[in-house]
Amino acid sequence: MPEPEVLDRYYNLSLRYLSYRARSEKEIKDYLHKKQLRAKNLTDEIIIEIIERLKSYNFINDSLFAKAWIADRRQIKNKPTQVIRFELKQKGINEEVISKYLDRDDSKDSDLENAKKLANKKMDFYRNLPEDKRREKVMGYLLRKGFSYDVVKKAIRTDYT
Repeated sequence: MPEPEVLDRYYNLSLRYLSYRARSEKEIKDYLHKKQLRAKNLTDEIIIEIIERLKSYNFINDSLFAKAWIADRRQIKNKPTQVIRFELKQKGINEEVISKYLDRDDSKDSDLENAKKLANKKMDFYRNLPEDKRREKVMGYLLRKGFSYDVVKKAIRTDYT
C-alpha cells in the first residue's frame, strides 16, 4: 500500500505539470520516472496509482490529446502530416490513434494549404531576389519544414506560375 502523503505529493506535482498543457500518458510517466531517480520514496506502484487516478478523472486521454495536438499543429503551426505523425509517436501515442485522426482525406489538402501559406510568407520575404532564386529558396524552406516534394511542387506551381 503506497504512502498517502507521497502519493498526494506526486499526484499534485503531476497536476501542476498538466496545467501547462495537455500531456500524453507517456509524458506523465517519463516525468514521474525522472522524479523517481531523485526520490527514493516514489515507487513504481505509486506511479501506476497516479496514472490510473489521472486517467479516471480524464486528465490523461491519449485520444483527445492526439486530436487536439493535430488541430493545433495544423492550424497554428502549419505543420505537415508526416511531422505531426512523428511528434505524436515521440509522445507515445499508438499508431491506431494517430491514424484515426491523421489519415483522413483532408490531410493532403491541409498540407497543401499550409505549404501555400508558408510559401506566400517566404516569397514575400525574398521579394528582392530574382524569381528563380525565390522559388529555389522557398522550396528548400518548405522541404526542411517536412513537406513532401509533391506538395511543395504543387504549392509553388499553383501560386507562382
